[in-house]
Amino acid sequence: MVFIYHGDHQVDSRTAFNQHLSQITGAEILRLDHKETNPNQITNFFNTPSLFSTDKVLAISNFFSLPKATQDKISKLITDKTNLVLWQDKTLTVTQLKTFPQAKVQIFRLPNLLYTCLNSIKPHNLQIFLPLFQKVIDHQLLDLFLYLLKGQLRRQLSTYSKFSTHQLRSTYLQLIELEYQYKSGELPPPREVALQQLIATLLR
Repeated sequence: MVFIYHGDHQVDSRTAFNQHLSQITGAEILRLDHKETNPNQITNFFNTPSLFSTDKVLAISNFFSLPKATQDKISKLITDKTNLVLWQDKTLTVTQLKTFPQAKVQIFRLPNLLYTCLNSIKPHNLQIFLPLFQKVIDHQLLDLFLYLLKGQLRRQLSTYSKFSTHQLRSTYLQLIELEYQYKSGELPPPREVALQQLIATLLR
C-alpha cells in the first residue's frame, strides 16, 4: 500500500506523515530524505531478511524532488505488497501522482487568507495589510504566517522585490531577532504587536 501526504500546508502534512509512521507497529521502518536516497539502499532494505520476519515500511521525504531517473528506478521496486509512505513539501501535480495510481493521497492546503495577507506586503500598502493581519491573528495562523514571511523575504533578497535590498535585509534580520527574543522570553510586547510594528515600518 502506498500513502502520499502533500500540499502547501507543510506543517499539517508533515504532522500527518509522522503520525502515520508513529502508529505503525510490528514493522521495520526505513526513513529517508531525498538527499540520502538511492535505489541500491532501498533494494538492500527490502531484500535483507528481518530478524523477526516483520513487515517493512519505506518512508521517503520529498521523493518527487529526486532526479526523474532515480524516481523511475525506485518506482520499479515498488510492488502491490510494498508499504510505502511519502511526504512532499509542496502540492504535487496530477502527473506526479500518476506515478503511484493506487496510492491513498491526502492533500493539505493553506488558507487563502495567508496568501492574501502576504501578498499585501507592498510599499505604502499599510491600510490594506493591517485588517488582513488581524484576521491572521484571529484565525490563529500567526506561526504559519511567520514561517511563510521568512521564506518570502529570503526569496525576494535573491530575486526581484519592490523593496530595496537594504529594507529587506534589515526586516529579515529583525524578524529573526524577534523570534529569538520570543522563544527566549525576552520579547517585551506581545509577538503579534512586535511583528505588526516591524512590517508597518517596512510598508510605510
